[in-house]
Amino acid sequence: MKNFKLLNILFLSLLSISFIGCNEDDDTNDSDVSEGQLIATIDGVSYSGDVTDTSAVLFNGTFNLTTSNSTTGETITITVSDAALDSFDLSSSASGQNGAAYIINQENAYLSVREGGSGTLTITKLDTENFLASGTFEFVGIRESVDVDGNILTETVTVASGEFNNLVLVTQVIVEPNNSLEANVDDEALNADSVTAVAIDLNTTLLITAINNTSNQNIAISMPADITVGTYDFSSLPTQGAIIGQYTPDLGASDTYVSIDGTITITSYDAVSGLMEGSFEFTAGDFVIINNTTYSISDGNFSVEF
Repeated sequence: MKNFKLLNILFLSLLSISFIGCNEDDDTNDSDVSEGQLIATIDGVSYSGDVTDTSAVLFNGTFNLTTSNSTTGETITITVSDAALDSFDLSSSASGQNGAAYIINQENAYLSVREGGSGTLTITKLDTENFLASGTFEFVGIRESVDVDGNILTETVTVASGEFNNLVLVTQVIVEPNNSLEANVDDEALNADSVTAVAIDLNTTLLITAINNTSNQNIAISMPADITVGTYDFSSLPTQGAIIGQYTPDLGASDTYVSIDGTITITSYDAVSGLMEGSFEFTAGDFVIINNTTYSISDGNFSVEF
């Protein structure tokens, strides 16, 4: 599932529902980076994340760091499992959900988990009493594109000298009580008890997530923010404008499976009020066929407010 760690990273950044305990650092702060700031260099060019678009999130032991710069159109996002005060491998050999992505202008992502990629995230503070996170990171991301002659091109980006200092650590997302999502997974009810609906990627993408906090099962759906009433096919690839369904049997402890077929119907959507209703069904599987496991997601319906 390495090709789809980007999806895990983007989805997990918004799944913080309940408080989670972790080891804490002391309050010593020797960083030259201002509190609440994230910096790095991208192919040698200085990068600084917008304060309002930089976040650290902890959910079920999974840590996600996401930062965007609205002027340059750049986004960096990093996810690691079993978060603690430690260093984490972000390469293709990394375990769990570990990985990093670099995206510019909503184009296909550079991923550290692709062949030839590498990277490390070091968490130096994970304070769940004062809700602060600090650390450093670096990674090499790889992406493939096709030129006008149909040739596959491999492109590389180097993100170096990354550091974040005392970012606010989000461990709880306020859930809209009127949100609902029902679905069956292999004919068994998901029984989600937390449903969130948010806009991400500078408000260009809508994300719905539903979690059973007892079993840690998760269904997530992302779609473009300018979607209208109608029926659409699910996609497997995280390209611009794609509608993607995702199923995770056990968040933070298992692979995530992506829609390989299926449809979603938006029956109503008021972009001003943020109210949306719809239905869906899809088969979730391993698109790159590392294994043949699939899950049937059926009888899905939702009513949410973004």
